[in-house]
Order: sequence, then C-alpha cells, then structure tokens
Amino acid sequence: MPVDERQRLEALTRSGLLDTAPEPDFDDIVRLAAESCGTPIALISLLDRERQWFKANVGLEGVEETDRNISFCTHAIEGESLFLVEDARADVRFATNPLVQGFPFIRFYAGAPIQTEDGYNLGTLCVIDPRPRTLSDSQRHILLGLKRQVELLLRLRAQMQKMREHNEELERTQEKMRLLNATLEAEMRERQRVETRLREKQALLRSILTHIPYSVFWKDRNSAYLGANPQFARDMGVASPAELLGKTDLELPLPRELAEKYRQDDAAVMESGVPRLSFEEPLRLLGAKEDSWVLTSKVPLKNEDGSVRGMVGIYADISERRRQEAALREAKSLLERYAASLEAQVREAHERNNYLMENSGEAVFMLHEDGRVLHVNPVAERLLGISEERLRGTVLESLCLENERETLRQALRELLACGTVRLENQGLRSATGERVVLSITASLQVTGTQRRMLLVGRDVTEKWRLEQQFIQNERLASMGALAAGIAHEINNPTAYVLSNLTYLQECRDELEATLSAMPGLPPRVGETLAEVKDILSESLTGGRRIRDIVRDMRFFSHTAGEEVAPVDLHACLDVVLRMAHAELKHTARVEKHYASVLPLVPASEGRLSQVLLNLVINAAHAMRSGTPEHNHLRVSTGVEGDWVRIDIADTGTGIPPEVLPHIFEPFFTTKPAGAGTGLGLSISQSIIQKMGGEIRVRSELGRGTTFVLLLPVNGRGTSEPVHD
Repeated sequence: MPVDERQRLEALTRSGLLDTAPEPDFDDIVRLAAESCGTPIALISLLDRERQWFKANVGLEGVEETDRNISFCTHAIEGESLFLVEDARADVRFATNPLVQGFPFIRFYAGAPIQTEDGYNLGTLCVIDPRPRTLSDSQRHILLGLKRQVELLLRLRAQMQKMREHNEELERTQEKMRLLNATLEAEMRERQRVETRLREKQALLRSILTHIPYSVFWKDRNSAYLGANPQFARDMGVASPAELLGKTDLELPLPRELAEKYRQDDAAVMESGVPRLSFEEPLRLLGAKEDSWVLTSKVPLKNEDGSVRGMVGIYADISERRRQEAALREAKSLLERYAASLEAQVREAHERNNYLMENSGEAVFMLHEDGRVLHVNPVAERLLGISEERLRGTVLESLCLENERETLRQALRELLACGTVRLENQGLRSATGERVVLSITASLQVTGTQRRMLLVGRDVTEKWRLEQQFIQNERLASMGALAAGIAHEINNPTAYVLSNLTYLQECRDELEATLSAMPGLPPRVGETLAEVKDILSESLTGGRRIRDIVRDMRFFSHTAGEEVAPVDLHACLDVVLRMAHAELKHTARVEKHYASVLPLVPASEGRLSQVLLNLVINAAHAMRSGTPEHNHLRVSTGVEGDWVRIDIADTGTGIPPEVLPHIFEPFFTTKPAGAGTGLGLSISQSIIQKMGGEIRVRSELGRGTTFVLLLPVNGRGTSEPVHD
C-alpha cells in the first residue's frame, strides 16, 4: 500500500466515480486507446481499498471489477510514468498471477497513472494483450495523451461538482432568507395571537376566581390584603373583595390567636421563598358554633428579579371530608378486626387440613389447578416410593401409564367444573415401576382467587389385583372345563376308530397271506393291498396323534386345580411342547436339553403346565413365523442345589430395556389392541411364587429372550439359587 493510501482513497471518494454508470466520454477514450495501441483490451481502472473497479471497459465485457491484490494497476499507481510489462510470464512479479495463468491470460500490460490535481493516483488508463509485445514511442505518447484527457475529464467533473455545490449553497441561502422572512411574519402574528390570548386568559382567570368553590387571596409583604375572590370575602363576612383591600388578619372577625398564626405562616413563606402546600388548619369566625377545617396552600409572589413581593393563598373547606374520614377509619378498624378473625379461621382450617393430610391413613395429594403437585402426605410418599420434594411441581397425570392418563385428565377437568369427582381404580406408577391402584375422592378447594384440587386416594392395589386374578382364574377354569368336556367327547369316537383301524389292518394282513398262497394272483391286487397297507398305517398314525392330543388336553385341564403333588417336569414339558406343536412347527426348531436325572418337584401340575405353555407360546410369537430354519426354541433343565431350573430360550426380537421392568405388571402388553390382555406373565409369576419359586428373565434386542423358572425340590429352597 502507498504511504498516502488513506488520503488517496479519500480523493477517490471525492471524485464521485466509483460504481457510477458508463459515460460516453470515458468509453470513447478507452476505445481510442485500444485502437491506437493495437490491443484487444483497454480499461480505465480505479483502485478502491480491496478491489479495482472499471469505469470504462473494452474487451472485458461482463467484468466490472477484480481483487486489488492481483491487479497490475496496483503496481502502476506507485509511480507517475508509464508502467510497462512486455511479457508477464517472464516477469517474476506476475508469472504466477491468476490473471496471467487464467482469464484473460494477460501477457502484455501498459498502464498510465490517472492523477488528481492534488497529486493522488486514483487508477490507470491501461491496455492489455494476451500476447507479449511492446509499444512504439508514438503509441506511448498517444496513451499518455489519452491519460491526460482522462485527468482533464476528472478536473472538469470536479469543477462541475464545485459549481453544483456552489449553486446548491446559494439556493440554501435563499431558502434560509425566505424561511427567516416567514419566521418574522409568523412571530408577528404569534405576538398578536398571544396578546389576544393573554386578554382572554385574564378574563378567564377573573371568571375562575369568581366562580370556583375555593377561597383565594393574595397579600403584600406586610400581610395586608391586595385582593381576594368573592368566596373568600363571603368567608370573612364582607360584601365584596374590595372591603378587604389594605386590611390584615388582625382586622378581620377572626380569633386573635388564629390571626397571629396566619401572619406567622405568611411571613415564613415570604422569608423562605418556598411554597407551603396542602396543610390542614382550622378556620373559626367569631360567633361561629364550631370550627371549620380547611386544606391550605401558600405560594410566594416574586418579581422578575426573584425577590418576593407578597404571597397568594388558596384553601378548600374539608370539614365534611374529615367527618367522612373519621367514619371511614372506624369502618376500616371494624373491617380489620373482622379480617383478622377470618384469617384466624382460615389459618385454623389450613392447620386442620395439614393435620389431616399428615395423619390420614390414605394417600392425599394437593394439586394446583393446572394439575401440578403442591403437597403430598407421607402415605402418598410411601405408596409411590417418591419423596414429596421430587413430586412437587410434577404433573400428576405423568405418573400414570400412557393408557390411563386420559381418564385422570378428564376427571380433573370435571373436578374444576363441578367441584367434586370420584375415580375408581386409577393407576399410578411407583418409583419401582409397579402399578399402584387408588380409589380417589377429589374436591375443589377455593381460597380467595386461588383454586386447589384435593385428592384423597385409598390404596386398593391388592384388592384390584385379587379381583383381576380371580376373573382370570374363572376364565381359565371355564376354559379348562370346556377343554375337558371336548377331550372327553373326542376320546370315545377316537377309541373305536383306532380299534376298527387295527382290526382292518389285521384283516388286510390275513387277506394278503391267503392271496399270496394262491397261484396266478393278478399284479394289480398286490399293488392295491400295498396301497391299503400304507393308507391304514397313516390312518393309525393320525388317530394315535389325535388320541395323544386329547390325552394332553385332559392332562392340562384336569380338575385337580391347586392340589400340590410330585410332578415329573420332563413329562410336563413334553405335554406342553406337543400342545404347542401347531404354533411352533412353522416358526422354530425345538431343541430339548434335559438333565439326565431330575427330581420330582411338589407343584400344581395343571398350573405349572399353564405357566410353561404361556412361556412357550410367547417365545413362538417373538420369532418370525415361516422361517423355522433360522429360529430355535431351546428348552433345558438342570439342578442347582435345592432348586430345579427350567430355561426356555428363543432367538426372537428380544425385549427393549425400557420395557423389561414392566413385563410382569398386570395388563402391560406390547401387542396391538385385541392381541393380548397383558395378564399372562403377571399370572404366571403369581403361580410360580405360590409354589415357592421365582421367574427370571434376560433379553437382548435382536438376539432373543430367556425365561428361567426356579422351583424348590422340597417345596422350599434352603439356599439361594445361582443368579444369572
């Protein structure tokens, strides 16, 4: 950058050339420069702070500017003579320049600095050729001459600009003169208007003083009256304000002590020069039955030099207002005593409510009208396993399972509308994820503008669980009885069908033996006998299969109920797998890994079969049907100390981690509506726990799930089973 770069840029700005439209005078010069020097490109380039901008352009149509840091003109403005580059590729300053390596592929450059009258180089008149070359002496003289023409145009533009500015200044001066004349005329009119307005105000002031319901007076430095309004004259018992002129308070029908006090107040205001505003004082005329009270203000009257020449006073009779204020104070006192009594009653009610909340045997929730928890009692904290501090500010419906939130939300809306509501079997989720069931009675508490919702909930979780389990047990018992009846009805016809098929097979064998001894037996007879043999064999196999299924159904639904007896777990598992065969054959391959020796376990065989069948069917549903070659159901048994262990593992989709803690909750299911009740695992866990055992589960998404059943060998384990 040149040393005087800041001044140069200011001169460029003053020229007014940057970013202006093309002008014929400059365009003619660059065309003449290109023709005279025999180059395809000629430019008038102006160098701004970060760019070079083309005022006139021949040969670079569509290009208005380039970066300054790669421009040739940056070098050209450093001197005052012609800057010449005959072959840019051979010049170390420009060999790698983007304008040399790329468009417009500059090889030859000649630039003459364009200088202002005060000596600043604004840019160049330059010619460019994509071929290396030089300029003749005449071409150089022409280029320099054209450069001077550009400078002449710049000076002419500057002179024209100065003339325009001078003309504008003259116009502004003339406008100021016109405005000044208009202002003087306006001031004269305003003065006339003010004088008229002043006379109107004086008339208005006299009218106000005459008619306002306040007493006004003004005095000189000796407290002698200079004037007053008619109201003050009437207060003093005289016919007109003129009768007061020149008199003092001592000469009016006032008690002497009050007259002296008024004079002292006047003197204090006039000596200090400070107004005394809105103070109450008595006014008692001689012969009056009682004092009047007035609200008085006194203000000093000052000359133009600020000296005090008197004072003006105004007062209003406030006797009636003081009587009303006294009555109001009495009423306020009564109201305050009544409010204190009400506050004590409210405080007592709050204390009683707090005592009931803290000592109630039922869960109590105090909610804001938007459903946020404000306060809970210890019973609610214990049921949910969540402290009041954590519950405070929580929206109560967020503690519900998703499918129960709308019920609570609707009930709270009804509570705000009606004042009371009852809600049966409302579920809330505890800190451990368990469902706590409450029977809720709610009421709306209104204190002033505040509305609170009080919910009292009785814990009916166990009752509800027993009711649901009883309903499920009744359903299962009905299904078991139905299955037993169906099995009994199928068993008899199956028995005689198998008997007849066995008899037919024996007859076919005897017939075949008899015919084989006869000579000349037709081949077709032998083939028919073979086909009949195969048909009878398949029929017997199918019949036995029906018989086994019926036997398994009778075994599963037998009426032993909850009776506990030694159970062969392997036989029980075989029955369950046969019953689930139809569900498994299109889904997975079954792998059985039974322990070589497994002790009998005291259990309810029907109930245990119910649990095992539920786990096997769940495993089948977790795997994709139609691909048994890729899915495996592994059933294994073993002994761990005093415990017998059964593992049922599938290669299904697995259970998400956020779902796993809830799978044993009643009515929790991930199946679509209508595809499951969500009670199977809950009931299964209850059955196993009643047998002294437990169910464990581990799962991995995309890898499968394993359910582990642990049953005590002697009805009660004496040591902890191995933990997975």
